[in-house]
This record gives sequence, structure tokens and C-alpha cells, in this order.
Amino acid sequence: MREPFFLKLLETSSAHKQKSREGFQILDLTEGQPKILYILYINDGHTQKELAKLCKIRESTLTAMLRKMEQKGLIYKEKTIISGGKRAFCIFLTKDGKEKGKEIMELVNKIDNISLEGFTEKEITLFYGMLTRVTNNLNKK
Repeated sequence: MREPFFLKLLETSSAHKQKSREGFQILDLTEGQPKILYILYINDGHTQKELAKLCKIRESTLTAMLRKMEQKGLIYKEKTIISGGKRAFCIFLTKDGKEKGKEIMELVNKIDNISLEGFTEKEITLFYGMLTRVTNNLNKK
């Protein structure tokens, strides 16, 4: 009998989370902050609403996280006008935030390489495709 899928998925997720957590602690980042920094490092200047959607978290949760990140000097906010003349804040990385973003990119690449060690490019492509299919299956209504 094969091991239930959820156990294998939890085991993999736990190992990846632990390895990531160790690296993020060295960078002095709390849970959630690396994802925000990663997204902004790739494409700086999102509104809080856009950023919450990209991070797949509630805006209220993001607001609290951004407050702490602003206090640490990782981000800054600029008022902007969005569609319909409404005002919003765009979030940008500071110089220190960009440096942390670069460190996160390096750490993520290192963890990816460790995770996928011994896999061929064909196997990685197949594996990613399978994970996408699982996600799509679970998101069906």
C-alpha cells in the first residue's frame, strides 16, 4: 500500500519550511517578510492591495507586516492616485530592502538547488507540471 499523498506532501513541505526558516532567521526576517521582499525585489512598487493579492494574504495582515518592515527600514510607502481618483500607497524597497531582497534570491536559489539535486531538467519540468495539476485539482469547485 502506498503512503497517503497528504503525508508525503506534509513531509516535503515541513522539510522545505525548516530549511527556509533557518535561512530567513539568519537574515533576521520573520515569517511572511521574505515573500514580500521577494515580490518587491522582482517588481518594486506595488499598491498594498496588489501586494496582498500576490502574497495571498488579507490586506489587514499585510498592513501589520508592512508596518514592521517599515520600522526595520526595509520598505517605504509613497502615496499614489489609482483608478477613479482614489488614493493608495505604493510599497517600495529601501536600499537595505533591496539588499535583503538580493540575499533572499540567493537563499531561495540555494534551497531550490538542494531540493532538486539529482533531478534532470526533464524531471523538474514534469514535477512542476504535476504540482500544478495537483493545485488545480484542489482548487476546482
